[in-house]
Amino acid sequence: MPQAAASKQFSIDPVLLQRLKGIELKSRFLVRGLYNNRHRTSDFGSSTEFIEHREYRRGDEIRSIDWRVYGRTNRFYVKVHEMEANMRVQLLVDTSASMRVPPPPGLPGKLELACVIAGALAMMAQTQQDSVGLMLIGNRIEEQLPARQGVNHLHEIYQHLAHPRGGGGGKFGELVQVATERLASRSMVFLITDALDDPAILGAALKNLRVRLLDATVIQIFDKMELEFPFDRMTEFRHPESGARIIGDPAALRNKYLERLEKHRQAIVDICQKAQADLLQLSNADDLVKLLSLHFIRRLSAPTGGR
Repeated sequence: MPQAAASKQFSIDPVLLQRLKGIELKSRFLVRGLYNNRHRTSDFGSSTEFIEHREYRRGDEIRSIDWRVYGRTNRFYVKVHEMEANMRVQLLVDTSASMRVPPPPGLPGKLELACVIAGALAMMAQTQQDSVGLMLIGNRIEEQLPARQGVNHLHEIYQHLAHPRGGGGGKFGELVQVATERLASRSMVFLITDALDDPAILGAALKNLRVRLLDATVIQIFDKMELEFPFDRMTEFRHPESGARIIGDPAALRNKYLERLEKHRQAIVDICQKAQADLLQLSNADDLVKLLSLHFIRRLSAPTGGR
């Protein structure tokens, strides 16, 4: 299949931004030094000494409310401690050739969808005054923007997402291992990929992220045609990364292909569970606004844990 042309304009659906605007990115684990309004800390002692009060906000721990202040003011305030700090959010976007396969008419490509999701996550982090970083991963780590705050930094991220460098591929899991060494520990990491590489290698990378106390989420993106295999005539199929070709009758190939795809999807589910990584699987035919908003609302209501 020919490689899709790079998008000339990067934009995010305003409806998606509006739906995500009031939803917070929340780490699922106790994290050291990440306790800005909504992030719990595993640190105790002199480093968490009381500094001041601030008004209660949605997502704050109920136990952090100062009930004595409430008794005097009839308003909810929480205690701010010295250890409170902003969270770091790292976005790892797969820009390999398999992400660039042309989509069906009227639907976004996998890479285009990945960039929109990354842009929305960056906006959420910026809204929370958290730091956000970006890595584009193709045949190598093509580009890296360190985690920073601010509107100017957000615009820089959008510029890189508008023209994502990359190609080749087949090494996403290996390159995530490399990327892990460049990430600050105790951060949130989003891996946005079709995850069509070896699940075992990706699983090892996810376990390494967890060992380093990184809260990982895999957002696996499929193309509608990958899921449905709608071909009905003799077709030449070409692997977008290896170049391997096969010509065959789709009717004879369909059942075996769909069976292998389902096994691969389940393998991704299994490795994420074993590595305590969150997982969202979607396609370019899904309602992105609904899926993302429901996913992060679910994360907000889920109990947190630590190690």
